[in-house]
Amino acid sequence: MDVTKLEELQSSRNDKERLKTKEINLKALFLTVKKRLWLVVLITMFFSVLAGIYNARPETPMYASSARMIIAASSEMMGTVRVLFREPIVMNKVIEQLNLERSASSLRSQIRVDSVDGSLVTVVTVIDNDPQKAADIANAGVEAYRQVAAETLGITNIKVLTIAEMNPNSINVRSNSILFVGLMAGLILGIGLVFLLDSLDDSIKSEREIEELLGLTMLGQVTKMRRKDYGKQLKKQKSILVRGETIGS
Repeated sequence: MDVTKLEELQSSRNDKERLKTKEINLKALFLTVKKRLWLVVLITMFFSVLAGIYNARPETPMYASSARMIIAASSEMMGTVRVLFREPIVMNKVIEQLNLERSASSLRSQIRVDSVDGSLVTVVTVIDNDPQKAADIANAGVEAYRQVAAETLGITNIKVLTIAEMNPNSINVRSNSILFVGLMAGLILGIGLVFLLDSLDDSIKSEREIEELLGLTMLGQVTKMRRKDYGKQLKKQKSILVRGETIGS
């Protein structure tokens, strides 16, 4: 037999051994999870219930409304001009005009001012639990802002492109994705805990471990029998003996 055939034969044997080892490892992993499957199910159900409770909590629907305007100001002034919109001097005018029962800082937290792709176009977005009030605050804020900008900064070239309109669609629509997240989190944590407990368990679990520890080859094993099973087996043997004596006589 030449060297090439020997190498091919050795390679084939190695492949078979690797496949066998992989099969044994997969089977061992499956048996590890199966042994504590109740723990995986319990943790998964626990997290799923928590996610369901969190998803079912009462939540006030919120609505958003936006107005667009263009501000003709230099790039150096643009940052200051946009910051001015959410200042108390503008917020107090809006509160007074709409007779709102809230502070300037509270109203400020409901308003967001953004530029469109770094251009002169500015979008003012207001979030409120009343869709009509959100639109009213955005429009009143734009008008109050135009007055304050003209008085304090001398900027009069502010043109409204789009007024805010009532948007009946809530922005915090309830989603069931939290249920899926809870289910997956419970499943992953459950399986992880099973393998953690298995790694901390120092007891001997298979014949292979006995052979590795003692360096001896096992010839056989005695299965675990309960006292009830042993009693049934003993009665069965006695019955066979009695029938054998009757037949012989």
